Amino acid sequence: MPPSRRTLAAPERSGGRLVEPPVHAAPERPADSIETLVDNNRLLRAAFDTRIGDLRMWELVAATRREVLTVAAEYTQSYRDAERPSDMADWIARPIVMGGHQPELFHAGVWLKNSALDAYARAVSGTAINLVVDTDRCVRASVGVPVGTPREAHLEVVPFDAPAPEMAWEERAIADRDVLAAFGPRASALVAPLEPNPILRRWWPLAVDRAAECQRLGLALAQARHALEARFGWETLEVPVSELVRLPTVMVFTGWLLAHCRQLHEAYNGALAGYRRAHRVRGRGRPVPDLAVRTDQAGDGTWHEVPWWLWSRDDRRRRRVFAQAAASGTLTLSDLETVRVELPISPDTSPAKWVDALSRMEEHALRLRPRAIVTTMLARLMIADVFVHGIGGAVYDQLTDAIVSQLTGCDPPRHAVVTGTLRLPVDGLFPEFAADDPAADLAAVDRLLRDLEFHPERHLGPVDARPAEIEELVRRKRHWIETHPTATLARRRCHEIRAVNERLQPRVDEIRRAALDRVGPLAARLRAREVLRSREHPWCFFPEKTLRAFLLLEND
Repeated sequence: MPPSRRTLAAPERSGGRLVEPPVHAAPERPADSIETLVDNNRLLRAAFDTRIGDLRMWELVAATRREVLTVAAEYTQSYRDAERPSDMADWIARPIVMGGHQPELFHAGVWLKNSALDAYARAVSGTAINLVVDTDRCVRASVGVPVGTPREAHLEVVPFDAPAPEMAWEERAIADRDVLAAFGPRASALVAPLEPNPILRRWWPLAVDRAAECQRLGLALAQARHALEARFGWETLEVPVSELVRLPTVMVFTGWLLAHCRQLHEAYNGALAGYRRAHRVRGRGRPVPDLAVRTDQAGDGTWHEVPWWLWSRDDRRRRRVFAQAAASGTLTLSDLETVRVELPISPDTSPAKWVDALSRMEEHALRLRPRAIVTTMLARLMIADVFVHGIGGAVYDQLTDAIVSQLTGCDPPRHAVVTGTLRLPVDGLFPEFAADDPAADLAAVDRLLRDLEFHPERHLGPVDARPAEIEELVRRKRHWIETHPTATLARRRCHEIRAVNERLQPRVDEIRRAALDRVGPLAARLRAREVLRSREHPWCFFPEKTLRAFLLLEND
């Protein structure tokens, strides 16, 4: 069964990895290997007989791979060394392993994908390419830094740039260079009591330098991280999605999808319906909302939403895109607010016209950018021999599989799944942290409070030290407990037992107060432990030695 059909979970143990297929197959399972996955995916792709314009899909794939490899090498060489083979035909023929993520300060489990890209590519003598998904939103330019002690740890939000309106990462310029420069020293000092030597301290100046060169916040973070990967020995290429979608061959694929916008709309919603049935999901917004159908207020027809985003130079908010195809061979795209553009895109028009129309949109500063499912569809069908997902992407790409099958009648290539868990190594500094278990202590307090309410007689001290009236109440309760609850006595029995419990409550008030006094500190310790045990802390908060041990898969 392919990974997309399994229920996957991140490892619980710190340092644990989920890598499917493994970089090196076990001797007893030779078929469970990256080489086998590459071979099977190439066979699946060879079965695609879909025509895109006047080309078969496999012909467009070869041209797309050439363009992507060329642009990825040029982009990477603009800020770090990257090998570019002289034999282009051989380079295109070799396997391409691809993954991608937003250019943010992600956790180490996400970074493990980049290590796996390099390891997979080495295993199959191919090329690893990481997509910088700068078409996604930059919601905030800040991260939560764990501060305090193991018993009082909490997150302090620290900005790495000044606030700015939400926009795609590709549009997000540096708002305040002083805030950017101060983040590294400030966050390093804050996390120092829990991790005295984070790699952030030495790495952040590189991010500041890259920001001065590229003038974009997301690309600065991605390029600085990629330059660090070069020091680790990883031979990967990178390319932003915003650059990828400008390639002529990618525009042909985009034009083909838009030319079949109605079929794409129906396949997308059909895949969502199938997913919800299979997973018994009731919410209409899970895992993503359906594509909508709208009627223009002017009454000029029906609009079908398509899985792209649209914005302009004057209004950089990402808006949904609606399409309307005319019998004349014209496709109109609109956000149903301010933007409306007519394009000569239809199944009967030439792909050269698709490329020309989409290029003119770019020239006029109109940005048409794919949503996640279209991005991975492009990568899996047109570029990569294997696409590497995390767990979340693997879930969403069950939708991609169904959409591709509906549109082409063929099974899509399978993907790999990689993730891991790395938690702050505070046990070394604070040995008592490993043994501390506030959740168990809090559960014990909860059991005690329930016992005080329903069995106060257990906490009244020795029998011979009890007053006679208290001992009489205890005997009375025991009598009613031992009385069989017949239909006529059941109500009275319950009432009598409850009445005794209530009369005994003042005798255990002191114990109750002491237990309640423990709840607040224990809850605070539990919250602190959850902060420190989170796997979501940015990779740069960890020491380099810990990161290397986690990321360098060949050590296994």
